[in-house]
Amino acid sequence: MNQITHSNNITTELNGTGLFLESVVYNLLIKNSEYKVLREEPYSGYTSESFEGVIDILLVKLLQSAGRIICLTIECKKADLAQKKWVIERWIKPDESNYPFDYYEAGVNNFNFNKNIFFPSLGYGGMKFFDQGIQTFEFNESLGKLSRNQGERPYLALRQANEAISSFVDERKNRIYEILGVNFRQYDILFIPVVITTADLLLLDYDPEKIDLSRGEIDIKEVKLNPKDWVHYEFPLPYSLRTRAQGGLGPVKRPSFIVSAEKCEEFVTKLMKDSESYVL
Repeated sequence: MNQITHSNNITTELNGTGLFLESVVYNLLIKNSEYKVLREEPYSGYTSESFEGVIDILLVKLLQSAGRIICLTIECKKADLAQKKWVIERWIKPDESNYPFDYYEAGVNNFNFNKNIFFPSLGYGGMKFFDQGIQTFEFNESLGKLSRNQGERPYLALRQANEAISSFVDERKNRIYEILGVNFRQYDILFIPVVITTADLLLLDYDPEKIDLSRGEIDIKEVKLNPKDWVHYEFPLPYSLRTRAQGGLGPVKRPSFIVSAEKCEEFVTKLMKDSESYVL
């Protein structure tokens, strides 16, 4: 009886770690023979503030006809059942100046941050349609109260996915090309960090003109929480994670995606489809 009870306790604890979320996402993705999917892939940075770690899932796909490779670094984040509401603030009035994706052009041996990259299948048919998320809050499911670590969990998951991108950017001539067995001079690479979570995703919508400046508060009737299956987020990059390009450092933020676990397969499928045609 003690052995059975102990085993049950271990399983319960493992359920809380996110192990099984990572496993099910991996097994969903490897069903597609066009993807090269690796699990628990190590990375190491080569910057002045060195970093190293392991990304949950690395997914790469060769788009032969488009002459490019798509590289997704995926961090899986299981939300506590009692704290599974992620509310994401975005720029209130999105414009067309949001930050570019890391797009490496093999032919010129450099990053091109002037490429416009759209994902109409995901709802982003132009630069002005991207969500431009800027910060995330985690809330308790039943009470609607802020989690004690409300800012830490989403941020750390996003940072992990972005650390991996920064590492693979440094290794771009070797690792990604070697994984696919292709010549590094032939294919560009589009790098995209992704967080897959069991949390419910809600976009915060409000008019800043309605905020009471003397209290720094707003009437609850003026706030909307819009459910989303995935959200585009502009992750602020510390100096150590910024892409090194000829002539200096790259942009200070990197577009990332936060995706509902139940929609992860649909998200990746649509992203890959758009990556064939909407890099301009």
